[in-house]
Amino acid sequence: MIDLAAFEKVIPQSSNDFSSHKSSIEDTKMCASKTASFIEEFNALEQSGALSEINLLRKENRELDKLVNDAAKLMSLTSVSDMLDYVISRFLDSFIPSFLGFLIQPPRGQHIRQYCYKNLKQVNEKIPTDFYKTLKNYFFDSPSPIICSELPEKNFLCHHKNNGLFFKPELIFPLRSIGGLYGVVVLSEKVVGGPYTSLEQLYIDRMMRFLAVGIQNGLHHESSITDPKTGLYNYDYFMQRLEDEAYRIKRHGGLAALIMIDVDYFKKFNDSYGHMAGDAALETLADVLRSIVREGDTIARFGGEEFVILLVESDEDYVLEVSDRIRDAIESTPVMWEDQALSITASLGVRLISKNTLSDSRSLIVDVDKALYRSKEKGRNCVTFYTSSLLRRATEYLENNV
Repeated sequence: MIDLAAFEKVIPQSSNDFSSHKSSIEDTKMCASKTASFIEEFNALEQSGALSEINLLRKENRELDKLVNDAAKLMSLTSVSDMLDYVISRFLDSFIPSFLGFLIQPPRGQHIRQYCYKNLKQVNEKIPTDFYKTLKNYFFDSPSPIICSELPEKNFLCHHKNNGLFFKPELIFPLRSIGGLYGVVVLSEKVVGGPYTSLEQLYIDRMMRFLAVGIQNGLHHESSITDPKTGLYNYDYFMQRLEDEAYRIKRHGGLAALIMIDVDYFKKFNDSYGHMAGDAALETLADVLRSIVREGDTIARFGGEEFVILLVESDEDYVLEVSDRIRDAIESTPVMWEDQALSITASLGVRLISKNTLSDSRSLIVDVDKALYRSKEKGRNCVTFYTSSLLRRATEYLENNV
């Protein structure tokens, strides 16, 4: 016998299940319809090229964000070498030029600075100065970057061997700012990845514009603290560094040293060969000092033919070694002038600095000057360390020779 009550309970439940199933089918059909519509719209966008444009805009926005961040970091730097190191690090994230050269023209007519890299590693090869002069003249008339592959074959830049280049230029950008043209940047083809893309060219162009502003600021700052003839620090900057080091030693201890250098018979050298040869001698001496002294030490042209060096964290043995190397290198390095190999020598005075022997910065200069005069008294081309007994000898020397 059928249980009607149980049957009645089942009927509504089955009806609900059916309705639910029917609703699920309708939802599935609707979802499928929306999916088909979406695919159709997607295909339409793809066929019209709009999708590619959207992806390109997204990529350009990412590149713009990257450029803004990179430019902000670049503009926070004050040293030209730090700026170049940063630019190279940014290039390394995107591409590697087989050759990269920065040719920078400091103000006040100083020599062109060259920073050359192969596969982003610094090398000693240099770009001929005449090639830079040609580029400089070109960019005075045209501010736009040079894309060498788009130039006519007869263009001078296409014949890199005729220009004495050891690489083939691909892109050349001016370093132009409000103050004028501060140099050029030359890139050859990429190591991998084919030609530079339009986005890469745009990124390089924008970065070079920011770099030009940074270099302008950096060079003008350098010009306020450096000697225009030799590129070494000037008197004012050196005295500030000496005061800072003396203060550091007074508080924390440590050792340092002053070396004063004076070219022997420099007036006679100028009278014999001319003042231009004298300038060449000073520049040669400055290069010698740079090649020997550590990066953390300070070299300055003190005035005329006098130079001074502050050696930090240096004990007596090291100072003696460096002093002898400097004297020997000056004597053995020729001064090239008008196809002549001229020679100079120099006298050196040394003043060791420690917490126990510390005095004010000007007194330290007086002391090292006394040691220098003692070297001249001994016959020149030698090194003398300062001791308190030099005071009497220096006074006698000055009385007899001034």
